[in-house]
Formats: sequence, structure tokens, C-alpha cells
Amino acid sequence: MPMKSQRLYIKAGAVKMEEDRNITDDLSDIPTTELIKSLPNYFIFNGNPYRTAYLNWRFDFIKDTENQFFDMAEGYFEAAIALLDNCIADNNSHKADVWIFPIMFSTVHGIEVYLKGINLTYSILERLELDEYQESKIEGNHDIKQLCQNAIKHMRDTKNKELLDEMLFVQQFIAFLYENTHNMDFTRYPVSPNGKKQFYVEKSENVTIDLDVFRQWILRVFSILDSCSKYLNIEVGMMKQWRSEIPNEYGQF
Repeated sequence: MPMKSQRLYIKAGAVKMEEDRNITDDLSDIPTTELIKSLPNYFIFNGNPYRTAYLNWRFDFIKDTENQFFDMAEGYFEAAIALLDNCIADNNSHKADVWIFPIMFSTVHGIEVYLKGINLTYSILERLELDEYQESKIEGNHDIKQLCQNAIKHMRDTKNKELLDEMLFVQQFIAFLYENTHNMDFTRYPVSPNGKKQFYVEKSENVTIDLDVFRQWILRVFSILDSCSKYLNIEVGMMKQWRSEIPNEYGQF
């Protein structure tokens, strides 16, 4: 049976209200001054795992930093796709005109986090090959164009044409963004840090995104980055196993 929604007042730190209300009710009629006394801290466990977000579950049992990056990046892409699908299913209110910003922010940030994890994994592979493995530092800042170029260089250096061909698709997606602006804050604020209006604000004509085309692009970008991360994880695992077997096979010097 589904768990009953809990009463506001029985949660930790909450004050009992004159009228019992469920946490899932529309509480817009309650004055803010009363609600702040009754609504508990959201960093709690409500007893129902299906109505709970566990911030640590994807990270506690993963020792490698690069895997934590990949899991977080996956979340950004899945959120972007969910919002985009919602807009495509029903955009009668033209909500896409404003939802496109969190959609694109999640996409751009997802790319950044994936690429940082991928470049970190390549750095680990290089150190393993030299038998100099140690915890590597995260490369780059928020420049996804540079991060993608770094990943492409790694793929060219390792002569992995299959991964390279796939990453060129990601590079083209990023190129479309940079044709409009080099400031990826365009998804976060209508003005740049120096106060200049973003490209879609200062233009007199419409600046539009085809939601169906955009969906196909991000679905493939997501697939490429996710597949690349999994492939590199396998490479690291095989290299670590090979390194651990060398002393047993050849003996200690």
C-alpha cells in the first residue's frame, strides 16, 4: 500500500497547526508567517524511499572521482530531456520560451561535467601506463569548447578513431552554441557578468530553437558522452588489473 502523506506538524521541528494538513496538499492558502512555523526542514527522511532523493547513494559507494562526475552529468542530461519532452508534449502555454533556459543550462553543464570526467580518466590512464598512478586534478574551468578540444586531443593521441568520430559530433553541438555566444552564462542570466545584454536580448529579430531538432542533438550527445565514459572506465579497470598482475607474473625485483 502507498504510504500516507505525513502531517505537517508531526515532522521534526514543526509546530502543530490549528487544522491538520497533509504535506502533499495545496498549501497556498496558508499565510507565510504560519507556514514557516509548520513546514519542517527538507533535509529529512520521510520514511518513503519513493518520495525521497538520496544525495549520497550515487556517490558513497564509488571511490573514483571520475565516476562521480559521470553520475552527476547523467542527472543533468536526464533532467534536460524530461523538461524538453514535457514542452514538446504540451506547449500551448508557450512554457518552452522560459523552460528552454533550464533545459539548456542542464545540457551545457551536463556536457561540462562529462568532459571533465572524461579528461580526468584519460589523465589517469596516462599515469597508469607510466606506472605513476595517483589522484589526478580536475582540468579546466567552465569552457566546454576547450574541454572538448582536450578530449579530442586525447583521442587523437591514443589513435582511437571510433571515439574521435563520435566526439566530433559533440564538438559540432558546442560549435553551434559558440556561433551565438562564448558566454555560457546565457542560460543563467539575461546579462553577462560585465552587464552586457545576452545575444537573444539585444537582437531585434526572434531567436528560436527547434525543440524536435534540439532533442535529437542532445539525445545523441548524451549517448556519446555516456558511452565514452563507460568505455574509458573499462580501460582503466583493465589497466589497473594488468598492473596488479605484473608482480605476480614476473616476480618482485
